[in-house]
Amino acid sequence: MSANDDWDGLHSLDELLGSEENVHKWRPDLFDTVAPADRATPAVSGDGEVIKPLQAKDQVEVAKVEGKSVLKSSIAPAPAPAPAPAAKPLCLIEAREYALKAHHGQQRRYTAEPYWKHLAEVAGLVASSSSVTPRGIALAWLHATVEETSLTLRDIERDFGASIADGVRCLTGSANSRIPRAARKQRYRNRLASADKDVHTVKLANIASNLASIGHFDPEFALDCYLEEKRLEVGVLVHGDEGLKVLVRRLWLEAKNKATAHFEPVGAE
Repeated sequence: MSANDDWDGLHSLDELLGSEENVHKWRPDLFDTVAPADRATPAVSGDGEVIKPLQAKDQVEVAKVEGKSVLKSSIAPAPAPAPAPAAKPLCLIEAREYALKAHHGQQRRYTAEPYWKHLAEVAGLVASSSSVTPRGIALAWLHATVEETSLTLRDIERDFGASIADGVRCLTGSANSRIPRAARKQRYRNRLASADKDVHTVKLANIASNLASIGHFDPEFALDCYLEEKRLEVGVLVHGDEGLKVLVRRLWLEAKNKATAHFEPVGAE
């Protein structure tokens, strides 16, 4: 089955996400391979130049300078690099179950609903977007694992590879209260701005999920800083799905109107 065939077979989100009554329902054939990031760092000399590996012809020249009688044919060529280990297949069942286990028992702040409903909502928005990829759906499920649980980026890299871990890193905000909130949010936007399309699409879906309730449940916080922070974040998500951008703008305006109405005198026109 080709990748295109795989996605063409999805006629409803229930097929992909499972129904609310059966949270463990999932299509077993949705998977993709995420290549690990290349973490090799070249050696650098004191004057800043990259030091190239010594080749066989260089060894011949060194031998001559040292006055040794060495035939070129007697110098072993540089060994071929070892083949890279096969990338672990990215199974969306595994990503989903991993997230459900990590967030087990957690509730959403305002509604007290199980936190997995938020994760499923974000994954559903990503899955229904025109920019959907298997990696994007995995990131939707895993986007809050480091920020909201005891898991670390090393855990995510070990279990899902460097590409997923880097996406989760970009989606994780700082909780360092010693840094002023405005500075933390600016650093977060800088990190988001440098991220890829999958990350931008997941972040748009996450914002949409949260905007749906903030104006009603915490209008003061919404007007004080939250809505402005989200507006600035959307501004850097230039690679994100266009349809989700339209949705976020509509939800942002609805949240602002709802929050503003909360403080208007009853009966005011």
